Amino acid sequence: MTVRKWIVLPCMLLVLGCAKKQGDTETASSKPGVDTPQAAPTTPAEPTVSQQTMPAQSRPSKLGDPAWPLTGLTWVKGKPVEIKPGTVYVVEFWATWCPPCKKSIPHLTELQHKYKDRNVVIVGISTEKVNVVTPFVEQKGPEMDYVVAVDTKGAVASGYMDAFGVDTIPTAFVVGADGKLAWVGHPMDDMETVLEQALAAAAAKGG
Repeated sequence: MTVRKWIVLPCMLLVLGCAKKQGDTETASSKPGVDTPQAAPTTPAEPTVSQQTMPAQSRPSKLGDPAWPLTGLTWVKGKPVEIKPGTVYVVEFWATWCPPCKKSIPHLTELQHKYKDRNVVIVGISTEKVNVVTPFVEQKGPEMDYVVAVDTKGAVASGYMDAFGVDTIPTAFVVGADGKLAWVGHPMDDMETVLEQALAAAAAKGG
C-alpha cells in the first residue's frame, strides 16, 4: 500500500475539518495560495505491518466491528498503546498543518486528564514524517498531553479512515472496552457523552 498523504483543500478553516486527499490526483500546486505539503512521488506498494499480521477481510467497515490494531506506528509521545479489553480508547487522526486539528488538541488533553483514572486512553495519529510531528509535539508540551504516534506507512489510517471512507481530519474513533468500534466523528462533537456511554456499558458488563 502506498503512503497516504493529507493535504488541505481550500475550505473555511472554521468548518469542522480539513480534507484528506490520497495519491497524486491533487497536489498543493493545483490550489494557488494554499500552503500545503507537496504530494510525494508514488512508490511501489509494499505490505504494511497490519496487512502482514491481520487478514484483509478483518478490516472493520462498520460500528460494532473489532478495532484495527495500533501496530507499525512510531510513538513520539507516551508509551506504545495496544488495544486491550477493559479500556476505552480514542483513536484520533490529525496533522500538524490542519487548523481544526490544532483547535482540537486542548479539548483532547482536557478529556484525557478527566478520564485518565477511568481507563480511557487517547491516541493522536498523524501520517506525516516523524521529523515533522516530533518537534510540533515537543513545542506543544503539556498542551498536547496524550499519546501521539506517527503512521509512516499509512497502515493504521487505512484500517480506520479508509475502511470507513472518511476523508477529513480531525476524525476520532471511540473503541469500547470490548475492543469494538463504538463511534466515529469530529473530536469536538460531544465526544465526552460517547465516552460516558462507553464507560457505562463497560461497567454494566462488569468491565
